[in-house]
Amino acid sequence: MSRTSLERRMKIARECLDNDFVPRHLGFDHISRQQIIERNLTVPTSLFANNQEAIVICDGTYMYVQKSSNFSFQKDTYSMHKYRNLLKPFLLVTCDGHIIEVCGPYAATTNDATILNNLLDGPERAIHWLLCSGDIFILDRGFRDSIASLETHGYIGIMPQSQARRGSQLATIDANKSRLCTICLWPVEVVNGRLKRDFKIFRHEFCNVAMNCCSDNAFHVDIIDNANAREFINIARERVNVANHLADYVDERRLNRNRAHFANISVGRDNITAFPVLTLEELTLFAVGTYQIKLAPSYYSEHIRITDSFVIQNYNGHLNELSDFSMPSNNVQLIRAHIKSRHTSSKVYHCYILINENNHGLGSIEHYCCSCFTGRRTIG
Repeated sequence: MSRTSLERRMKIARECLDNDFVPRHLGFDHISRQQIIERNLTVPTSLFANNQEAIVICDGTYMYVQKSSNFSFQKDTYSMHKYRNLLKPFLLVTCDGHIIEVCGPYAATTNDATILNNLLDGPERAIHWLLCSGDIFILDRGFRDSIASLETHGYIGIMPQSQARRGSQLATIDANKSRLCTICLWPVEVVNGRLKRDFKIFRHEFCNVAMNCCSDNAFHVDIIDNANAREFINIARERVNVANHLADYVDERRLNRNRAHFANISVGRDNITAFPVLTLEELTLFAVGTYQIKLAPSYYSEHIRITDSFVIQNYNGHLNELSDFSMPSNNVQLIRAHIKSRHTSSKVYHCYILINENNHGLGSIEHYCCSCFTGRRTIG
């Protein structure tokens, strides 16, 4: 077969897919609101809905595009964040990873909030025919300028809290509410990863993105509830309003600046007596998910790559004042670790764990906190 014949037949095959396959598996018309509700997972439904609202998760991703001879287009698609020309497909997915619609392409310089506002602009938009007032959008912080538009149309926007002016940390309640959102946000990231991993041969052209999304909808297994979903819900509900007493103690005593009362833990020093040994399931419950557990090896390798050491310290000062902060003060140990930021090389965070030697397993971790942006949270 000649190349010309092959190209002609490939074009016919593409047109058949565009005309028949794509409309069946992608777009605002291929799915009903009730079907979206049936695809809600247990955790987001229990935290934000009551089985009557459709839940949609939105996010934009990037795909490569060649430099254009059209200088205006080249400037519009050049990303200062990625340092190359990119286009941005915008995904709307259900809680189980089914793609409702892929919109675009948009220039890489167009932010997610602007894209969503354009989709919502005007009552004649297709998204308003699919969804109803009271339906829920789960979003990341990049959509903060879309919340007002969502509320104008009667939708509810769930988004992690943003940093207050002149603030270095979220308050405990804000950090906990942010964690409730991020627990439910991950399916869209999984879908983005699948599209880039499973369809590498097609990822160089945007016209293939719709077919990739259709193939993913038609043939890929849906995301299901985590085996510990009910436990996650119980933990979230119980601890969402729990104050972080250890963070208050650390701030009051200025322990982040204190070096004299901390001793490094090493093989040659027997200065820690009862560090909890947790199973993988207990770690998953402690973190309320597996994301942090998967990141742990990368954090560890980042520290030992240069210095071959990971600094963990034991507090050897008096802990009698813990009772003033509603924490146990007998048979407890305060452990501190220095964690390098994965975003900023010069930044180091201090993580604290208060261990109760009277308990075992997960129950021995009485309190914990970190000096990072969301480090005051008590959920995960």
